[in-house]
Amino acid sequence: MNLPYRLKKIVDLVPPSETIADIGCDHAYVSIELVKSGKAGHALACDINQGPLRSAKENIISEGLSSQIETRLSDGLEAVKPHEADSVIIAGMGGLLMEHILMKRLHDFDRFILSPQSDIEHFRRFLIENNMLITSETMIIDDRKFYTILTVIPKNNHETEAIAEDTSSYYINDEDFIYGGLLLRDRDETLHRFLLKEKERYENILKKTDNDIIRKSHKCCLKALEAYTC
Repeated sequence: MNLPYRLKKIVDLVPPSETIADIGCDHAYVSIELVKSGKAGHALACDINQGPLRSAKENIISEGLSSQIETRLSDGLEAVKPHEADSVIIAGMGGLLMEHILMKRLHDFDRFILSPQSDIEHFRRFLIENNMLITSETMIIDDRKFYTILTVIPKNNHETEAIAEDTSSYYINDEDFIYGGLLLRDRDETLHRFLLKEKERYENILKKTDNDIIRKSHKCCLKALEAYTC
């Protein structure tokens, strides 16, 4: 199965799991790859639409994985019981939709691998405000688009004890939430490329119009770039 690079990276970031829940599974490619590779013993491939689920089921059958991957018609996590899966994967949705799906379910599972495609600043704030710990951030380029993938656990999760520091301390300033506090801490090279493109974009806009919102965004971008000059 030839997975897009973005999905391959998500698969790479999922730790060994007894059961994963793949929310918005589409064709179940992630579930299939995780079970085939042995990283997951079982998978719950969930989608809100019957069409993708039918396609997912066909793919699962063709791979001979019907005994290990179950398809479920589910609006977000509605059809998944608390702690029925230890890892929950949600990708390819906007941050606001992800927030709606995760509201009141954040502490029902051990771990989340999340890749919001919009409203990422708002989504990071939502996680921190709801007592979640962002343990890692990964930024990639796939088909000339930038994607961010977050690994998140509840602060009361047993894994928290094994983490050397409370990473929420890296999410304080606006630039931390907009661009990713851990990415800035690590001086991530892909984020650096993104920041340089954003800086150029803002400066081109400001040459044509003096917009307060753009000026504020430009200033925040410059502040983030300071992490790479220290």
